[in-house]
Amino acid sequence: MVVTKLTKEKLQTILATRLRLVDPRFLLEKVGGRWVGNVVSPSFEYKRDHERQRLIWDALEGELGVDAVRLVGMLLAYTPQEWELDADETPAAKKSKKAG
Repeated sequence: MVVTKLTKEKLQTILATRLRLVDPRFLLEKVGGRWVGNVVSPSFEYKRDHERQRLIWDALEGELGVDAVRLVGMLLAYTPQEWELDADETPAAKKSKKAG
Protein backbone atom coordinates (compact mmCIF):
# COMPACT_ATOMS: atom_id res chain seq x y z
CA MET A 1 0.00 0.00 0.00
CA VAL A 2 1.35 3.43 -0.91
CA VAL A 3 0.50 6.10 1.64
CA THR A 4 1.43 9.70 1.03
CA LYS A 5 -0.13 11.10 4.21
CA LEU A 6 -0.64 9.53 7.60
CA THR A 7 -2.96 11.22 10.06
CA LYS A 8 -2.81 10.77 13.81
CA GLU A 9 -6.22 9.09 13.71
CA LYS A 10 -5.11 6.64 11.00
CA LEU A 11 -1.95 5.76 12.94
CA GLN A 12 -3.97 5.17 16.11
CA THR A 13 -6.42 2.98 14.20
CA ILE A 14 -3.62 0.93 12.64
CA LEU A 15 -1.98 0.28 16.00
CA ALA A 16 -5.18 -0.37 17.93
CA THR A 17 -6.56 -2.73 15.30
CA ARG A 18 -3.46 -4.63 14.25
CA LEU A 19 -2.15 -5.02 17.80
CA ARG A 20 -5.63 -5.64 19.24
CA LEU A 21 -4.86 -3.14 21.99
CA VAL A 22 -7.05 -3.09 25.09
CA ASP A 23 -7.96 0.44 26.27
CA PRO A 24 -5.16 2.14 24.30
CA ARG A 25 -3.97 5.65 25.11
CA PHE A 26 -1.92 7.47 22.49
CA LEU A 27 0.38 10.42 23.13
CA LEU A 28 1.58 11.26 19.65
CA GLU A 29 3.04 14.31 17.95
CA LYS A 30 4.47 15.06 14.56
CA VAL A 31 8.16 15.95 14.58
CA GLY A 32 10.07 16.57 11.38
CA GLY A 33 7.31 15.03 9.30
CA ARG A 34 7.21 11.78 11.29
CA TRP A 35 4.87 10.62 14.06
CA VAL A 36 6.59 9.95 17.39
CA GLY A 37 5.34 9.32 20.89
CA ASN A 38 3.99 6.82 23.35
CA VAL A 39 1.40 4.07 23.28
CA VAL A 40 -0.05 2.97 26.61
CA SER A 41 -2.08 -0.23 26.94
CA PRO A 42 -2.45 -3.18 29.30
CA SER A 43 -1.88 -5.31 26.18
CA PHE A 44 1.88 -4.73 26.56
CA GLU A 45 2.01 -6.43 29.95
CA TYR A 46 4.44 -9.36 30.14
CA LYS A 47 6.13 -8.31 26.90
CA ARG A 48 9.75 -7.21 26.86
CA ASP A 49 10.73 -3.91 25.23
CA HIS A 50 12.14 -5.56 22.11
CA GLU A 51 8.94 -7.63 21.71
CA ARG A 52 6.83 -4.48 21.94
CA GLN A 53 8.94 -2.77 19.29
CA ARG A 54 8.72 -5.79 17.00
CA LEU A 55 4.93 -5.90 17.37
CA ILE A 56 4.59 -2.17 16.64
CA TRP A 57 6.83 -2.25 13.58
CA ASP A 58 5.32 -5.47 12.21
CA ALA A 59 1.90 -3.79 12.44
CA LEU A 60 3.12 -0.58 10.79
CA GLU A 61 5.00 -2.33 8.00
CA GLY A 62 2.06 -4.69 7.41
CA GLU A 63 -0.24 -1.73 6.88
CA LEU A 64 2.07 0.92 5.41
CA GLY A 65 4.80 -1.14 3.75
CA VAL A 66 8.06 0.65 3.06
CA ASP A 67 6.41 4.00 3.88
CA ALA A 68 6.33 3.07 7.57
CA VAL A 69 9.88 4.23 8.28
CA ARG A 70 9.29 7.46 6.40
CA LEU A 71 6.05 8.30 8.19
CA VAL A 72 6.70 7.05 11.73
CA GLY A 73 9.63 7.66 14.06
CA MET A 74 10.14 6.37 17.58
CA LEU A 75 7.09 4.92 19.30
CA LEU A 76 7.52 3.63 22.84
CA ALA A 77 5.09 1.18 24.40
CA TYR A 78 4.09 1.14 28.06
CA THR A 79 1.61 -0.59 30.33
CA PRO A 80 -0.54 1.81 32.37
CA GLN A 81 1.44 0.86 35.50
CA GLU A 82 4.75 1.68 33.81
CA TRP A 83 3.36 4.96 32.52
CA GLU A 84 2.21 6.00 36.01
CA LEU A 85 5.67 5.33 37.46
CA ASP A 86 7.01 8.15 35.29
CA ALA A 87 4.37 10.54 36.63
CA ASP A 88 6.17 10.67 39.99
CA GLU A 89 9.41 11.66 38.31
CA THR A 90 8.16 15.05 37.11
CA PRO A 91 10.82 17.67 37.89
CA ALA A 92 10.01 19.77 40.94
CA ALA A 93 9.98 22.95 38.84
CA LYS A 94 7.10 21.49 36.81
CA LYS A 95 4.97 20.49 39.80
CA SER A 96 2.51 23.02 41.12
CA LYS A 97 3.35 24.56 44.45
CA LYS A 98 0.87 25.69 47.04
CA ALA A 99 1.40 29.01 48.74
CA GLY A 100 1.79 29.10 52.46
